[in-house]
Amino acid sequence: MNYLATFSILLLGISCSNITAANYASIPSSSSSYSFRRAFSINGAIIGTSITHTNHWRGKNNNNAAYTRSSRSRRQQRQQYTPPLAVVVTPVMRNLARGSILKCLADLTGGLPLEVWKSSVVLGHISSRNNNNNNNIPQSVTPSSSFTILKTILHTKGPRTLWSGLTPRMIEGLFSGGVLLAAKEGLHNVLTNVASPIITKSVGLTLPPSVIGFVSGAGGGCAQSLVMGPTSFIVTACVSAMNNNDDNEGDDESTPVSAIEVAKRVVRERGIGGLYRGSSAVAVRQATNWASRQGFTEFVRPRIPVGGVWGELIAGCVGGTLSAWNTPFEVARIESQSGIMVAMGKDNSGGGDDGRQKGKSLVGTMCSIVEERGVGGLYVGLVPRAAQSCYQTIFLVCVPRLLQSL
Repeated sequence: MNYLATFSILLLGISCSNITAANYASIPSSSSSYSFRRAFSINGAIIGTSITHTNHWRGKNNNNAAYTRSSRSRRQQRQQYTPPLAVVVTPVMRNLARGSILKCLADLTGGLPLEVWKSSVVLGHISSRNNNNNNNIPQSVTPSSSFTILKTILHTKGPRTLWSGLTPRMIEGLFSGGVLLAAKEGLHNVLTNVASPIITKSVGLTLPPSVIGFVSGAGGGCAQSLVMGPTSFIVTACVSAMNNNDDNEGDDESTPVSAIEVAKRVVRERGIGGLYRGSSAVAVRQATNWASRQGFTEFVRPRIPVGGVWGELIAGCVGGTLSAWNTPFEVARIESQSGIMVAMGKDNSGGGDDGRQKGKSLVGTMCSIVEERGVGGLYVGLVPRAAQSCYQTIFLVCVPRLLQSL
């Protein structure tokens, strides 16, 4: 009988010759099987395995009980151990990947057309203002509305124009989306799991979800602005150059301006710093953008009677619409960045650069807009801006939350 047991274990050892430390937990935890595993891993020989197993089967080893208990405790420690690197890296990598995919998907499906529509509305008001000043036309002549400008773009230039600057926008989405979601969700987890309990124990106050949302959204927006400055400028410059070409040539049909050519032209004539024109406005805009989108969505979510996916989407739409209050920062950003293309066009045509908006800060640019067009000039393009905010809030606030609940 002992020979039969030895022969059976020999066959089992041959079939399990690829056992490694990674699959220890998959082997049964009985004392005899663990003695087999331990002998196999130490001796590396099937004969040693069979002898150890046979001795244990006969009960000749009096220390097997104590040895089995200590081995079982070590096995439990191995099973409970989690590599610290996986705890830190896995959520960050997951949020980086999700943010990049969701940002590119949002821009490709509707975010970029809304951005071009919004920029076209603001640039149309700037162009009307400049023409009125140059031709001494009374200021009572108002520019076209947002929907009129959208209809003009679709009828005269075609739907393809709404995707002007797609290449830099996709490059921006790969980086800015991942940075935004990783920073925002990481800060949100820290505030929820670390800061809020500490404040509760020390002060007795609990941070509401809306406050955590405002703070985490602002941090994510600031991190995102590091990679959004140049790409936002290139998209605005493409739309501005396209409008200038239409004004100069008078063609009814036009093709989108190459983003690479615009970037090369700016770097050649203005240097690398030219790509960061209006970067302060971008930083303020992104911080207030995502602070408002995340904070308002967290504030509205528990007050909506509808639950589930529809409740999350409704909360995102409401939060995105309310976040459009910072439209003045966006108007100032477009005003500042579009001034470079206008100045470059004057330089190429032999005219002098009038220096308007040159070297002005964010506050200085906003003051100039109020002096020339009134307070309403800071809220030009509010409709496409609100639509874009709702769209991006759904993709980068609501969808990640829904994915976490799966």
